[in-house]
Amino acid sequence: MRCFLGIPIPADCRNAIRNTWVVPENERLSLKLSDPGQWHITLAFFGDVAYDQLIRLVQFIGQALETPPEGAFHITSIQTFPPKKPTMYVATCRPGQEAMWHQCVNQLIDMASLCAPQTDRKPWLPHATLARTRSSRILEPVDIPLQNIGWVPEFATLYRSEPTVTGHKYIPLHEYRLNI
Repeated sequence: MRCFLGIPIPADCRNAIRNTWVVPENERLSLKLSDPGQWHITLAFFGDVAYDQLIRLVQFIGQALETPPEGAFHITSIQTFPPKKPTMYVATCRPGQEAMWHQCVNQLIDMASLCAPQTDRKPWLPHATLARTRSSRILEPVDIPLQNIGWVPEFATLYRSEPTVTGHKYIPLHEYRLNI
């Protein structure tokens, strides 16, 4: 099953993003909007995890998050992504204690890869995907600065990503307390 670890974005922050970001009319038909109720900051993507390795993955994540960095996460902008040939709109995020979060995520990835060999090792760029283009259409570059949108995350969630006709559905499998 395809799994990832994410920090859910709370309702007040989702509403602030939605109140700021207006989908350009000329792009509406070419975009597949993400369900705001599923917006999250991905910490690690594990790819397909064998069912018999799931308990080990849960344990490894727990060890990596035993003493997580503290502090708030702040949504800093809405941008098109990636910078060259953008095909997505994302809400970029900056965690407090950023260096410690990067270290934590790297440790998490190293530990998880022992039981989830497809774990993505790309550098962590904290963001929430708001929309993707259909058929890889290239978007005009956008960068909308945001202020005063932030929260102190209380938990991270291990999700199963299940494809559906309307897009992926994220099913919570396990929660990990943060900032206790």
